[in-house]
Amino acid sequence: MQDILPGDQPYWDAVRLAAGRLAAIFGYGRIDTPILEEASLFTRGVGEVTDIVQKEMYIFEDRSGQELALRPEGTASICRAYLEHGMFNRPQPVRLWYLAPNFRYDRPQAGRYRQHHQFGAEAIGEEDAAVDAEIIELLWRLYGELGLAGLTLHLNSIGDQNCRPAYLELLRDYYRDKLDLVCSDCRERFERNPLRLLDCKQPECQPVIAGAPPITEHLCEPCAAHFSDLRAYLEAAGIPFALNPRLVRGLDYYTRTVFEVEPREEGGQSSIGGGGRYDG
Repeated sequence: MQDILPGDQPYWDAVRLAAGRLAAIFGYGRIDTPILEEASLFTRGVGEVTDIVQKEMYIFEDRSGQELALRPEGTASICRAYLEHGMFNRPQPVRLWYLAPNFRYDRPQAGRYRQHHQFGAEAIGEEDAAVDAEIIELLWRLYGELGLAGLTLHLNSIGDQNCRPAYLELLRDYYRDKLDLVCSDCRERFERNPLRLLDCKQPECQPVIAGAPPITEHLCEPCAAHFSDLRAYLEAAGIPFALNPRLVRGLDYYTRTVFEVEPREEGGQSSIGGGGRYDG
């Protein structure tokens, strides 16, 4: 973790002001949630077999024996607040934004801190891909306002509960005779969370990942139509993107749209933003 010293504060202020101003233009209202939540919110919401839950969460018991966690990511807390405060009774979609610290017991490495600050935006209550494009445009405009250039938007669809199960069986069939070629984490993912096989950053796993069947060729008709609509909306907004059939993200709640933004530099830690849809 790190201190933010007085000499660095003007840069942080510039980011905060740009994020808040753009969020307001897009119709998003600020929300702040507690740094501490019940640990079960994240184990159920983020997924028990994700790296965040298995390796990175700060979990402890308070004096009553309640198991608590330092917030590792923002979306689960927002969904909890949406339900707890009856926001489903408001006109949908409900648009919310936040800028807050998250905490992960991550392996120390370049670009990774155990406390990191995240600007996030959530739009809840709308199925149309227009809201996916809206979130991406908000992020893309923020980077432009901050003077960042040479960025690539990676885009994929990972289907939903209707088409993903059949794809996961296809992926397992592909990997079954290649398990001696991949890392130990991937051998565990094969059993418990096969979609995450495509997310591995270990060098020995890359040739196997490269030959895996693309999920976009196995989407059901509604998911394929949603993904087609999203691409059309982004093209209409003038936002360039690169289709990346290996992009899956590291959290279990995503459905259909997933995206990441990277600078030109290569590397597993080069992503500066990302997100996706989480129906259900």
